[in-house]
Amino acid sequence: MATYNVHGGHSLKCRGASGLLDEVNEDRKVKNKVIELLRAKGHTVYDCTDDGGTTPIKNLKNIVSKCNAHKVDLDVSIHLNAGGGHGCEVYGYSNKMSSVGARVSANIASALGITNRGFKVRTNLYVLHRTNSPAILIECCFVDNKEDHDKWSVDKCAHAIANAILENHAAAVPQQKRSGNENVRKAQNFANDFVDAGLKVDGENGPKTKKAMIKVLQKCLNLDYKKNLTIDGVPGKHTYDALGYHYVKKGETQYLVTFVECALSALGYDVHVIETPGIFGAGIEYAVKKLQERRGLKADGVAGHDTLRSIISMLS
Repeated sequence: MATYNVHGGHSLKCRGASGLLDEVNEDRKVKNKVIELLRAKGHTVYDCTDDGGTTPIKNLKNIVSKCNAHKVDLDVSIHLNAGGGHGCEVYGYSNKMSSVGARVSANIASALGITNRGFKVRTNLYVLHRTNSPAILIECCFVDNKEDHDKWSVDKCAHAIANAILENHAAAVPQQKRSGNENVRKAQNFANDFVDAGLKVDGENGPKTKKAMIKVLQKCLNLDYKKNLTIDGVPGKHTYDALGYHYVKKGETQYLVTFVECALSALGYDVHVIETPGIFGAGIEYAVKKLQERRGLKADGVAGHDTLRSIISMLS
């Protein structure tokens, strides 16, 4: 499996191009979907987006600092272009990035039905020459071109980028059968982002992964109920007191749902997606019922007092 850094260009305080589309708004939507798609295939992905940089150079330094904190197979910088042109293009620091860069550009052009401007070498782009790992910078379309605007689709663009990256990885590395559980990988990836768990994404529900799930619970209780728990991964008295008799059921949206999604995924259940805050839909209700059946609990699909404590006991 591969490891990637992915980020949206610019920041919320130092915004990029705007016109018929807003670059910062759109590149973050694409970035989020690309990360989701790569993780769904079992890859490790770090979100290196910077939302706090107040000037262009501070923003770039923040992004590069986040990227260089990880040794990865590829850094992916997602942008939208401006300046009167049309179509998509991809930049790399050298022709070594031409294979993946050309794939990405061609995929986006085909998916959106816009002009393929292709892969180009640029040695003066800060992110490309300051990141330690191989990097590409993607310009998905032009925000000030009506044809690009009319054909724009976040979902199509993100799938095109992810598919190109996956195709490039498959071409470079012989496929091997993996051990571990895909649902556990999903929980590990989420915990790494949500509580900075530092887990190896191996699909194995070992002690470190279980401890990370309790950290997720503690952060979710803090977010929902302002409990100010120490996020230490230990389900002690303070954590149980904070949980109290809170419960979540179908139709509710809160962070305690996020914990149930993440914990059940770590226990091997397919919850489809882990959200922040979590939305208690039919998928998580079904997973809760399956757990309740296996634990001898009333299979009502409600994550109540007994069900939540049963989940915690399985993680302790």
